[in-house]
Amino acid sequence: MKKVSICLWVAFLALSSNIPSGVASSARETPVVNVVREWGPNVVNIGTEKVVLLQQHPFWGQYGNQMDAVARQFFAPQSVNAVKIKSVGSGVILNNEGIIVTNAHVVNMASKVYVSLSDGKSVEGTVLGIDQKGDLALVKIALPSPVKDMKLADTGNVMVGETVVAIGNPLGLENSVSVGVISGKSRFFQTPEHNIVMTDLLQTDAAINAGNSGGALLNLDGELIGVNLAVIQNASNIGFAVPADKIKAVLNLYREKSRQAQEQTQPGSISGV
Repeated sequence: MKKVSICLWVAFLALSSNIPSGVASSARETPVVNVVREWGPNVVNIGTEKVVLLQQHPFWGQYGNQMDAVARQFFAPQSVNAVKIKSVGSGVILNNEGIIVTNAHVVNMASKVYVSLSDGKSVEGTVLGIDQKGDLALVKIALPSPVKDMKLADTGNVMVGETVVAIGNPLGLENSVSVGVISGKSRFFQTPEHNIVMTDLLQTDAAINAGNSGGALLNLDGELIGVNLAVIQNASNIGFAVPADKIKAVLNLYREKSRQAQEQTQPGSISGV
């Protein structure tokens, strides 16, 4: 009996010695925590400055004549034709080239783009191209330090009901995390006239708010399955994301345009995808 006990103790020690050091046994180390810890640094805050003609603002249309008269009386004419509007959104660093994917509406018509990283550093970004139809855009920055290349999921393998993690900057609250499931696939937007304007969207019940646009929607394998797009107002947790396959298409088209541009010494663009 003593020999058996000794053998079991030796076997336990041998098994224990094979457990990697640093592996936590806490139940708090969930798959969600691991995803956030590993890929949170790839999610950035995008701030923009946009020059907007005042005459294009709805408020100006109602009171434009009166406001024009006051502006001409008290200000120089050239100072009241336009105004700078600041807005915030989110983005995802795709690779060590410093290429970031976000929504087109986050950077559309932006005169300046500022990217705030998870470590608090801020750098200026350049818009590489915009796909208005798919509401996607690519921005490039000079990375202060290396990041991991983001893994893009195969949209065809996304499962309805699987857990997803949304990371973004809702209302300017940097790197906020929400958790939900994929509620549906192949959703679409349409106008009141029933004209379809966007297709093949992912639906999720993970909380998405203003500022989440362009942020990451990840599965528990740490793959980017989409970038968060919009939420239906006055509804309970009905949000949408642009799937990863569309991100791949835009990125591939940008690379092809860049290759052609290098050959022809002309700038590339991804507009009109």
